[in-house]
Amino acid sequence: MKETPAKSVLASRAVLGEGACWFAQEERLYWVDILRCEVHRFDPVTGRDEMRLAPSQVTLVQPTTRGDLVLGTLEGIARMNFDTGILTPLCDPEKNLSGNRFNDGKPDPAGRLFLGSMAYERTAKTANLWRIEPDLSFSKIIGLAGNSNGLGWSPDEKTFYWTDTRAGCVFAFDYDRASGDICNRRVALEVDQAVGRPDGLTVDAEGFLWTALWGGFGVARWNPANGELVEKVTCPAPYVTCPSFGGPSLDVLYFTTAQKGSAEMKAATEAEAGNIFAAQPGVQGLPGFAFAG
Repeated sequence: MKETPAKSVLASRAVLGEGACWFAQEERLYWVDILRCEVHRFDPVTGRDEMRLAPSQVTLVQPTTRGDLVLGTLEGIARMNFDTGILTPLCDPEKNLSGNRFNDGKPDPAGRLFLGSMAYERTAKTANLWRIEPDLSFSKIIGLAGNSNGLGWSPDEKTFYWTDTRAGCVFAFDYDRASGDICNRRVALEVDQAVGRPDGLTVDAEGFLWTALWGGFGVARWNPANGELVEKVTCPAPYVTCPSFGGPSLDVLYFTTAQKGSAEMKAATEAEAGNIFAAQPGVQGLPGFAFAG
């Protein structure tokens, strides 16, 4: 197995860094610190990191076709103008599920938002994956999960990948771009707890999956055809949360890390825990999509 060391590119020391997302038009990396209710914009060229405070915990940040941001928050999804900091609530598919909070999500190739949740109770299976249309109508497409996490699409846009961290698995589905429907669920890969817990996910241009490893000190590259672990980008921070390919050629793998996962959890003692890391593993990522809502 190939190993590539990553370097810390931002000494952010986030409590729960998450949601790394490369905005190609700006050539900047957006990310969030969930427990500090912060949305960040990082310029790798200048090293400048800007921050806007959200009214509550914010779990993801993604681009929209309007040029602003869509966020996942404790109160559902919201729109933010980063330059002004103004936040506008949009919709909340889980307003009656107080035991859940929203977690990872991404726009699909047609501009819908796929948005997952997680159950606060470790033994509960009340988490879901929602599909939110540009008109803000929504439908549940996966239920009875423990922690809906990293997701992505294959280069040919025919396969959808979805992570349930509690199950320790990444699942594959047939995906229909016209309708946004998914079907034919199967296990793409199962992550041994000794390797780490699968968290955020991204797909490279060769169709391989990159999963952040919570407790695993890095990001792992897998062949979804056979579940083989083929490469690992390593770092000195144990709790790795979300990877995203960026840079002008999409050949830099950026990823967020955390000091801890909840207010009650003991913080990691590693000096670089919570920092943003980057490496060039020798492959390119795929361009991201934007929410059309």
